[in-house]
Amino acid sequence: MVKLFTHVLAKYGPHAQSGMVQAYCVKCREKRDIKDPQETQLKNGRPAVKGTCPDCGTKMFRIGKP
Repeated sequence: MVKLFTHVLAKYGPHAQSGMVQAYCVKCREKRDIKDPQETQLKNGRPAVKGTCPDCGTKMFRIGKP
């Protein structure tokens, strides 16, 4: 199971565990749910989420609170 931020669980409820974190896919040119989201932290301490697009497989990255 992928570990997500606690505020994501509070915002989306049980849907957050199924990968409801969204980001913009530059190849598809629209917002999509992130496949296999992984939490990460930038050098300045801000949270971020990275993963892949479920349709085209392009890497996706979202900075800030998901």
